[in-house]
Amino acid sequence: MVTTSFTTMQIILSGLLGGLFINICDVTVTVTTVAKKWNAVLESQGLKPSPFTPPYYVSASFIAGVILAWTITVISAKYGMTRQTSLMASLLLFTISRLYGAGHVVMGQMPIKIFSIMSFGLLLGFIAGGQIIYWYLTK
Repeated sequence: MVTTSFTTMQIILSGLLGGLFINICDVTVTVTTVAKKWNAVLESQGLKPSPFTPPYYVSASFIAGVILAWTITVISAKYGMTRQTSLMASLLLFTISRLYGAGHVVMGQMPIKIFSIMSFGLLLGFIAGGQIIYWYLTK
């Protein structure tokens, strides 16, 4: 098996590009389907979203993209740089993020339907982000 090494700059740049795709998918699904419902649920619990919430999630998605790029390169050292390797890394990180995110549902703070829809947007983002990272690193 041939291993490929990547520079830190390649990992960061591909990760930022991947993070952009995570943001596009996640924000599009959330804003167009459940944002108003989610805000209503929070208000019913006496909570008001902070003005820092959107920048936090956008920043977190870019950081997740960099972590995804790094994870893809690490896994590719063992299994080779393939689309399947990128998908495997994407699903791994998505699953970890949703295990923690599901805490909102377990605590009764978020309805499962809203969580599921938001998770779907994030899943699309991680898959698209992982594939764009693969493209960037193999172009």
